[in-house]
Amino acid sequence: MIEYTPDHAAQALGIMTRLLPHVTPREEYSKLVAILEDPARWKEAHDCFDAIRLNVTLATGSHRLRTVDDYFTNIAENAAKTAYNCSGESAPFDNASFDRLLAWEQKLLERKEEG
Repeated sequence: MIEYTPDHAAQALGIMTRLLPHVTPREEYSKLVAILEDPARWKEAHDCFDAIRLNVTLATGSHRLRTVDDYFTNIAENAAKTAYNCSGESAPFDNASFDRLLAWEQKLLERKEEG
């Protein structure tokens, strides 16, 4: 079981900022980066996750995993979960969110290599 620390949020921020130039810009992603940059705002990541799920994942059909953008949506969702879990607030997301974030990053990089 992972004990979430500021290092997890920092790694999530690094992944987001490294990969953002390769995907379609979205307001939800920019908000998430701003939240990740400020530990006092990590608790806002729960609402950010909800916005990504509603406005991006479900609205675009990204769960079908056809494009790099689709893969990135999973990264953003798990980065938001990681940030919220780092906040120490009650009712955290599932403990595997950070591990899933790393796994989706690897999947996206492999997808990018495939073209």
